[in-house]
Amino acid sequence: MLLNILRSYTDLPRNIHLLFLLEFSLSLIHVAFILILNIYLRKQGFSDPEIASFNSLRFVGALALALPLGIYIRGKKLKPFFKIASLVVPLTSAMIIEAIHFSIVPMIQLSFLLWGVGMMLMRVCSLPFIIRNTSTDNSTEALSLSAATWSLSTIFSGLLISGLDWISNLKIIDHIITFNEYGILWIITLIGMCSYIFSKKINEDSYQNDEIRNDIFSLHRTYDWKIIFKAISPLILISIGAGLTIPFVNLFFNSVFGFTSSNFSILSSFTAMLVFTFSLLVPTLRKKYGYWMTIVFVQSLAIICLVIMSLTEIYATHTFAVFIAVSAYIFRQPLMHMAHPASNELMMNYVGKNNQELISALSSSLWSASWFISAKIFEWLRLLEFRYFEIFLITAFLYAIGVILYSFLIREHEHNQKRSSVVLPIADELTID
Repeated sequence: MLLNILRSYTDLPRNIHLLFLLEFSLSLIHVAFILILNIYLRKQGFSDPEIASFNSLRFVGALALALPLGIYIRGKKLKPFFKIASLVVPLTSAMIIEAIHFSIVPMIQLSFLLWGVGMMLMRVCSLPFIIRNTSTDNSTEALSLSAATWSLSTIFSGLLISGLDWISNLKIIDHIITFNEYGILWIITLIGMCSYIFSKKINEDSYQNDEIRNDIFSLHRTYDWKIIFKAISPLILISIGAGLTIPFVNLFFNSVFGFTSSNFSILSSFTAMLVFTFSLLVPTLRKKYGYWMTIVFVQSLAIICLVIMSLTEIYATHTFAVFIAVSAYIFRQPLMHMAHPASNELMMNYVGKNNQELISALSSSLWSASWFISAKIFEWLRLLEFRYFEIFLITAFLYAIGVILYSFLIREHEHNQKRSSVVLPIADELTID
């Protein structure tokens, strides 16, 4: 069985493997920033509201450009956009590091904005690219492999961060390299520059544009907006909730339990190993148990774990609190991530082939909008002196409503399947938490 699972991934087209390496290279930077950038900002003297404000800016550019880009790329080759993303993300990451180091606030704001644009190019274009390079027989595997890039990059980044932090410093001739947050982020950014090599090797020479070109102003005639709105409704709530928690979990562990960058990176690496394993098993589990198990059940368990983790702040002075928080975090991560490939597959199958490229852009745009709003809400709540557990409980509530909406969507999709035997292509993993 294990060999068959592995073979299903190794037999994927070369372009999918190159996309995986490209996504992995850029995700290394993205994950490293999520793991330790907030702590780096705090050490440089920035407050939680200021950190939240900076984080919100990376979603502004993505919000403004995601939908137009999704419409524009219809019928066009995607390799040029991958090449642009592979240049923009590392360069703007370097700008962020230096701007924080010298406390140049306008430069921090600008670089966060441009960095978000670079990541948006990658996310919006990866969906139609996978659709074009897979069939209904192997699209589920491509979906899960794309989803696994996040967890695999988390493992690698986390171990690298912890290892470099343990080394502390290295003397080369007469120069001493210090492995603090500044040095570590620079090293990972340099590694991420390899992404350009993989983007250049992607081959689209055989791509034939057989799509019907549509004027941007005729969208109301070419897309099923009612179906699209139903499909993205759960995503909106889930993404808003995630935006209140995911970017700031490191601050929670740092403030409540005194976790250092190294401590949190080790924890994230361990959980990412579980996430990676379960991501690869999603196609098998989904085919065997269906959407109810892989979306509704696992996300419900993840919500319970989030509630347990957040409430540990109330009794943080007790020794056992940190162990409960860590355990809940470890279980929550793979459960929540496990649901993402299945939920995105459900969404793409539900809307149908004609709506898939548009909903890719909408999903990226709405995810960016939601996280921008969430970052601003987090900033406002912290200014009002809300505690972390109170904010995280809001996330749990939004997650719960989202899961309920997913259950309605699953029921309607299963009903539609009974009325039709048509199998629709499956789309790529779009997010992230």
